[in-house]
Amino acid sequence: MLVFLFFLLGFQTGAKLDAAKLPQTAATMREFVPRGWTVEAEISGDLNRDSIPDLAIILVEPMPADADKENPPERQRALLLLLKTPDGQFARTGLGTKLLLCTRCGGAFYGIVETPTKVEIVNGVVIVTQEYGSREVTQETYRFRYEAESKRFLWIGVDLRSYDRMTGETQTESTNLLTGVKLTTKTKANEKTGNDVTLSNKSQRVSRTKKYIEDVAAHDSGQEEK
Repeated sequence: MLVFLFFLLGFQTGAKLDAAKLPQTAATMREFVPRGWTVEAEISGDLNRDSIPDLAIILVEPMPADADKENPPERQRALLLLLKTPDGQFARTGLGTKLLLCTRCGGAFYGIVETPTKVEIVNGVVIVTQEYGSREVTQETYRFRYEAESKRFLWIGVDLRSYDRMTGETQTESTNLLTGVKLTTKTKANEKTGNDVTLSNKSQRVSRTKKYIEDVAAHDSGQEEK
């Protein structure tokens, strides 16, 4: 019963990727894929503004050969960030083991369909988008940027958009973790015009304590309010 509740709510279960199984540097991307994991997606882009294409890799547990296609098992994911050095090597600079939703963590909204997760590199920023829910669907968008001082990927912002499919009400929380400001907007769809009507807007300060990609988990809404 407890596992079923976790599935409905989009909570993650199961073991996470062990960072100790990954090298710090290697000549090829494939050398960073440990036994028991496979590459789900490979995204190329410049992560540290040195004009050398780097990589963001979505790792996922492989589908068992005897898996039931009508009810596929839950598989964990991890996000691996690799910087390419001038000598052609790859250096592991970020590893998010708690951030990405597992393949069955989308809740009743996705049913038995595996939950998608999207990773982009835009202007040096790693953007992760995923969603979960049932009647109320929540979309999460996380942003990370390379911090030269620490040589890690700093969490710089998060947007959470919750949509009630029955009432048409939407709440959007946009948090800038660099400025420490969170904007919350509530809207409702106008059935006659098809446009959204703003119900409320709120701005508040939040803590600017630094967190890095290794520290961020799915469903994290940002820092605590001041």
